[in-house]
Amino acid sequence: MGIEEKVKEFIEKEKLIRRDDRILLGLSGGADSVCLFYLLLGLGEKIGFELRAVHVHHGIRQEAEKDVSYVAALCEKEDVPCYVFREDVPVYAEENGLGEEEAGRILRYRDFQRCLENWEKEDSAAGKSDPSRFKIATAHHENDQAETVLFQLFRGCGLSGLRGILPRRGNIIRPVLCLSREEMEGYLRERDICWREDETNASEHYSRNRIRHKILPVAEEEICRGVVSHIGKTAQILREAESYMERQTESACERILSRRDDLWFFDIALLLKEDIFLQKQVILYGLERLLPARRDIGAVHVEDVLKLAQKRGNGELYLPGGVRVRKLYRQLMIFPEKGEKRQAALPVFLQEEGGFLYGEAAPLFRTEKVDLSDEETVKKRFGIRNLSEIMECIPEKTYTKWFDYDKIETSFSLRHRESGDYLSIDQVMNHKSLRRYLMEMKLPVSCRDRIWLFADASHVMWVPGGRISSYYKVTKQTKTILQIEICTGE
Repeated sequence: MGIEEKVKEFIEKEKLIRRDDRILLGLSGGADSVCLFYLLLGLGEKIGFELRAVHVHHGIRQEAEKDVSYVAALCEKEDVPCYVFREDVPVYAEENGLGEEEAGRILRYRDFQRCLENWEKEDSAAGKSDPSRFKIATAHHENDQAETVLFQLFRGCGLSGLRGILPRRGNIIRPVLCLSREEMEGYLRERDICWREDETNASEHYSRNRIRHKILPVAEEEICRGVVSHIGKTAQILREAESYMERQTESACERILSRRDDLWFFDIALLLKEDIFLQKQVILYGLERLLPARRDIGAVHVEDVLKLAQKRGNGELYLPGGVRVRKLYRQLMIFPEKGEKRQAALPVFLQEEGGFLYGEAAPLFRTEKVDLSDEETVKKRFGIRNLSEIMECIPEKTYTKWFDYDKIETSFSLRHRESGDYLSIDQVMNHKSLRRYLMEMKLPVSCRDRIWLFADASHVMWVPGGRISSYYKVTKQTKTILQIEICTGE
């Protein structure tokens, strides 16, 4: 089967392009996108779609101007409309705290969408608008797929990571995901078509390039021939498995989850009846409703929520992104911290003993993160002249404490004591068991198993009403402060 027929069959199987579609091709000038350019030119006559191209100058490479000239000439020769965008990726990366690779991807797709929207307006003015017809085509191929799957695997991921690059995501399509890099370059050489080489593709500064130039060649030569194709087929199987599991998860969520405003409620009994994989998927589904990007949520946070659901008694978790998880009797609640209202007094069923808080209901609390690198905001927030005065602002209130946020290793939780709990008691970080500390504080035995504390795994950060662990105290080296305030109505 020839390459053209192979791609046409893939397009039909994945339902990527229909007659009368508008296809905007991201054309970098490299072999991958040039190959796709010519394949789409040929398929355009057979399928019946309209093709345009867009090129983004990233403002990084000196050779990029030649890329622009090459792409413009190529499109003019084949009578394909071409649009060029110029971006300053290094500046955008620095301003947004991103790597240049990620910044370039964001700006690229932003420009693609902008170009597609303008095209859609043209059609709308002509009275023939159909948003579903407008698509962005990128030249991701089998080698990109293999690199992505391995990269995700090395970082640790679930099914969604191992499924790799999807043939279609929203209005973005990948028509040559069925081809290898070798097939695409061979296609161009047979037709004596030149392309532009991006020297950054040879650089081992990027993780994906190290996978491309070091790991995959060794795997191909010393482990298994056709490794790129095999990884692609495995990714396809995992996509099918994930599709099945998504349907199972949706069905489970209908039974287990309910919503009221910004609060998501889990029926714990029904949740724990499911298979462990589905339990985690349902929890992840709830977290995604509050954090769609999933950037801050990982497997460790899902595990933390599940442990909270499984443990006896009530408790609370604080997750990245300002998400709170609270267990109250038979329900688990997930909600954004900003939706928490300050209470006028301690919750019902919460008592104090020598300043310590204990009882059935967890104390309500608020958190605030302060990035000390933003000097002007910090000065204004605390009314100080320079950052050297920040240590003088440490609160001395019983139920408001500061912590060094970067030392917190897991999602900290609000819970009752557990076996193995400890805290640091001095500047040399000597550990003391929580059991001994409570004995020394002469807390009644009847209260010890019911007191509330904030913990980072087994390391107790703070026993409200008592001390905080020396390890988490704010110092002159602290970069980010986490303030926790118990809402007591004081």
